[in-house]
Amino acid sequence: MLHERDARTLHRARRWQRRMLGVGALLFLLGALYMLWAVDRVHSVPASAEPDAFDRPVAALARLLQPAQERLAQVRPITQLEGSLLEQLKNQTDVNGRLMLLVLRLLVGSVVATAGLALLATALARWPLLGIFRRLGI
Repeated sequence: MLHERDARTLHRARRWQRRMLGVGALLFLLGALYMLWAVDRVHSVPASAEPDAFDRPVAALARLLQPAQERLAQVRPITQLEGSLLEQLKNQTDVNGRLMLLVLRLLVGSVVATAGLALLATALARWPLLGIFRRLGI
């Protein structure tokens, strides 16, 4: 016979088992989809358009590039070589911004996906033990 405290703990574990599986799967899926979205966005959206993204706290970091882009927009090249160098510098600034946001988005997505995997692993590891208790009638 279980003590009342142990019975409550076992009942709570059984009650949260399916929820833990669902939340874990949802977090893993959201993290993975967010990372895929981030990778797709690197190719299709310039860094200057990022502050309009749905992940406002992360996308707000693209504003760090605005002063450099404004300064580059004011530069007037005289020779063709200067124009080419200016275009390369503008492109490099944009690529740096895109990569900065990509790394941060991958970090956030991997933390969420890892939390989901931890919940899934915990729920799946407890499943056989809870099954044993259920078969024993506890």
